[in-house]
Amino acid sequence: MKTQVSLLFTVILLTLSFQIFAQSNAMYQLEKVKLADFNPQSPVVDSNSNAVILAEIGSSEFVSNATTWYTLVYKYTKRVLIKNRKAFDEATVKIPIYIGDNRSNIEKMEDFEATTYNVKNNDTIEETKLDKNEIFKVESSKSRILKKFTFPNLKEGSIIEYKFTIKSALFILIRPWRFQSAYPTLINQYHVIIPPMFNYYTLRQGYLPYSLDSSKALFNAYSTLISNTANRDSYNYSIAGNARFTLWSLKDVPAFKSESFTANLSTLLPQIYFQLNSINYSDSKSPYAVLRTWKSMSKYIQEDEDYYSALKEKKNWLDNDCKIISVGANKFEKAKSIYNYVRDHYKCIDYDASVWLSEPIKKIFQAKSGSVTDINLMLMAMLTHEGFDVHPVILSTKDNGYVTEQAPVLQQYNYVIARVKIDTSYVLLDASVPKLGFGKLTGNCYNRSARVLDDSATLISMVNDDILETKSTVVFISNDEKGGSISGSYNSTLGDAESFQLRDTYKEKVVEDYTKDLVKTYPSEIEVSNLQIDSLKICEAPITLHYDIKINTNDADLLYLNPMFANGMLTNPFTAADRFFPIEMPHKINEVYTLNLEVPKGYVIDEIPKSTRIKLDSTNSGIFEYITVLSDNTIQLRSKLQLNKAMFAAEDYQNLRNFFALVVKKHAEQIVFKKIKQ
Repeated sequence: MKTQVSLLFTVILLTLSFQIFAQSNAMYQLEKVKLADFNPQSPVVDSNSNAVILAEIGSSEFVSNATTWYTLVYKYTKRVLIKNRKAFDEATVKIPIYIGDNRSNIEKMEDFEATTYNVKNNDTIEETKLDKNEIFKVESSKSRILKKFTFPNLKEGSIIEYKFTIKSALFILIRPWRFQSAYPTLINQYHVIIPPMFNYYTLRQGYLPYSLDSSKALFNAYSTLISNTANRDSYNYSIAGNARFTLWSLKDVPAFKSESFTANLSTLLPQIYFQLNSINYSDSKSPYAVLRTWKSMSKYIQEDEDYYSALKEKKNWLDNDCKIISVGANKFEKAKSIYNYVRDHYKCIDYDASVWLSEPIKKIFQAKSGSVTDINLMLMAMLTHEGFDVHPVILSTKDNGYVTEQAPVLQQYNYVIARVKIDTSYVLLDASVPKLGFGKLTGNCYNRSARVLDDSATLISMVNDDILETKSTVVFISNDEKGGSISGSYNSTLGDAESFQLRDTYKEKVVEDYTKDLVKTYPSEIEVSNLQIDSLKICEAPITLHYDIKINTNDADLLYLNPMFANGMLTNPFTAADRFFPIEMPHKINEVYTLNLEVPKGYVIDEIPKSTRIKLDSTNSGIFEYITVLSDNTIQLRSKLQLNKAMFAAEDYQNLRNFFALVVKKHAEQIVFKKIKQ
């Protein structure tokens, strides 16, 4: 299995020390814990802060060793004040270590220390060291383990600190760095020293400005060992050039507070990624390209032994199963039957995987479980077996962050789905999600773009603006013959997202459970009965709800009735006064609600909501209509909410906030009926 880029040579670095530069005034020097650290003073710390990250410091540097490889040395230190129990989760730490597919300990952790500090007698700091025997090794995946531990003697008000060094033979993979978290941070700093022969692509994300962002060059001499794989010979030559020292630092970083309808946390937080682009030893030699083109990367993945086995090799062991499950009058029906079988018989145990299989495809077939990549490659293997034209599609989910579309940085991708060609159309499939219909994807997959692993490495759009959520509701209410109440019917056809959510919520429940939850949304004088849910088990179809409504007037002098019948927008999704991040609604919206209401016997209309119609902006991005008409003792109401796009800039926030505030206000208005005096 290919999880790293193959190189034609190895390198030994003999370099002058960087210590003088690294210890310049720009570098933050972490001092010993002192009493003042237990009561930090900072504009980003307040009484609501459950913890304060006093310092988070890291570095990545290249050093030489005796085994003809660079060693990438990653050092990390974190010091945190735990103010109360709500932040005790910070005291359980998991450190990922990459060991490789052949368990060869490609990365090793050294120089580990973990200490808990507590104030004793108001003037003494007590230290409690973690016993290294209390560090546990947990297998995270086929190629990674976790070093896990919990701090001893933890109390409210403790300061915890841990540090470690990871030495890695994978010198091409500089560790990324994140500068903000859920807790306020006083100092966050990361520096990297890169030798001159390495050209790294650096990707920055986030919105906070850096307190310090500096880069300097240091002239150094190197000795390089080049291995010739053809004749198994090697030779040395020297190279001189400028190493690049880059330092990033943020001070007094506020805690990240998620806002409604934002992109994922990984996308919004300030962070830096690295990808080796090329290696160049001298101006006279052409650089060795490490960062592939998307076309070559697509070919590289498809030629991986597991991918090749799943998509190219003939699999006789699938003959019987595919004969049974591949049924239907046409290619569409056959593809759907295979998809339904995999979705309903294979269990996903990891939705945050890599683009690689965790086990060979035949083992996935036998185990009936695996990662999202495993399950969708199993789907593709069955479709391929039945003669379908299928290709993998790799993407990064919203909760994983955006990707660099121009560069094939595989570490940024965590999800694999299938694209199957049926006649002249392409259909995207994800069989890892229970109750998900054929040709449907969850909103988490729509994260700007995805990449098809075909000969052209096709880039396809996957944005929220591609999704339209429709909903249509019709309510009829009329007088009962006996009087004293009005009654009628509620009929609503849900959109794809709401239908999927309903199936997922009630997959283990019965209609009676939903009825109980539905009743809670109505006031006591409104009775709900005879609920019917159509297409609950037909995953491709929209769910339709039908139920009866009865409203007891109780012979009240004044009868108040919300005409939206629990279908209105109750709260504004945008409550903050200001907005810093762009707005990403999960989909476009087209919701239409229609009411026909007969005025109750013995009553007249005292108040009725006024009609209104507003536009979100001048570009027709959205519209809201609320129209009321009185005709022949019947009130007709039509509410339409339409958003023609899902993604908005931060500058559009106030318009959106005001727009939805009006929707909430109108949907809360009531019709008032007044009893006729005899």
